[in-house]
Amino acid sequence: MAKQKKKAASAQRGQIITLISIVVVLLVVAALILVKLNKSSSSKGTSSTVAPSDVVAATTGVPESAFAAIGYDSALPKPSSIKETSSLTKSGLPEVLYMGADYCPYCAAQRWAIVSALSRFGSFQKLGATSSGANDVYPNTQTFSFYGSSYSSKYIAFEGVEMQTNIASNGSYTTLQTPTTAQNNLLTTWDKPPYTPTADGIPFVDFANKYVLGGASYNPGLLAGLSLQTIAGSLAQPTSAPAKAIIGTANIITATVCKIDNNQPSNVCNLGYIQQIEKALK
Repeated sequence: MAKQKKKAASAQRGQIITLISIVVVLLVVAALILVKLNKSSSSKGTSSTVAPSDVVAATTGVPESAFAAIGYDSALPKPSSIKETSSLTKSGLPEVLYMGADYCPYCAAQRWAIVSALSRFGSFQKLGATSSGANDVYPNTQTFSFYGSSYSSKYIAFEGVEMQTNIASNGSYTTLQTPTTAQNNLLTTWDKPPYTPTADGIPFVDFANKYVLGGASYNPGLLAGLSLQTIAGSLAQPTSAPAKAIIGTANIITATVCKIDNNQPSNVCNLGYIQQIEKALK
């Protein structure tokens, strides 16, 4: 009897030791996975940083009075009409495709206007915060990143592709997102004169294969040395230089979106200055 109890106790101890060993192995595996994920996340650059809520609110909620005060600035570039036979759509909605990169200061400038404009048609979730390359022209320009974000609207679809980080590597920058073959074809087909100022440059925006806009619409130097909060806060002040450039560009983007989505919503697309811009689009 005593021997049987001893054997049972020994077996129980063995089971406990086995369970402890399994738990230790699982903890080690979990730790290794976390390390790998952290390394993977850091290799993606700063684009995974969540944009501050006050900056997002100020940029996506620009008052109509500010949009109207700036209205149509005819000196800013307008999208070019393209003769594409197939429409660019997603889930049955006209799609706005943006292609850029975190390091790019011209993309940094243009994103402010894109976020402000498209917020009149829907809403962004999980916008990132980043800055342009430290060793590029207009270094460290503060901006959003579309990497990791999403957009919802009943009028349009939006796809933001950030192709590279702002982390320098071997004379270039590390890869962030790889465009699809179709997206890359649009870039190489339409991102060149006479449709855009330069060949295969970024930022590039395709409006449902009806219009394209290439390059920054204004000089990124206007944002030099300004924080995210300062830029976002200036948007409600129509007399400020950043607001004139960003909101002026946002109004042109807004009018272009209205052109591709049958002028919806009407409370935005029927505004006098938006209609004026629409008429100016070829």
